[in-house]
Amino acid sequence: MLEEAIVAVEEYRRVINEGNVEEVNTWISNEFIGYFGYYPDRDYEIYRSEYYKTDNIETFAAYEGKQPHWEYKDLARNMRTDNELIISAIVDFSLHGKKVASVLAMEVYRKEKGAWKLYRQHMEKYAEV
Repeated sequence: MLEEAIVAVEEYRRVINEGNVEEVNTWISNEFIGYFGYYPDRDYEIYRSEYYKTDNIETFAAYEGKQPHWEYKDLARNMRTDNELIISAIVDFSLHGKKVASVLAMEVYRKEKGAWKLYRQHMEKYAEV
């Protein structure tokens, strides 16, 4: 099951870097909760599924023509249950080939109705860029 989950996560990451937000949003669980703590003006933001999908649409539109790219460096990958994979990673984000952010991420992918979905996500600023 671990190998199947990792293959799915790699596909999700490929989809993100292709920039098709509609396809990206199909990977988001309807029970998604995200905790993001990398903002300069507040401690953190909590995202639930529909808000996160809407924000993805706005965010990807803002990246139009800027060549966004997410580079993942996995630190650990473990199955929590037969249907849940936990990954910790450092994610470097670039625009026009220049790194603009680096975050430490913990993600949980859950198999739902035969498809792997992003179920939980926690991100903190990792390093100054």
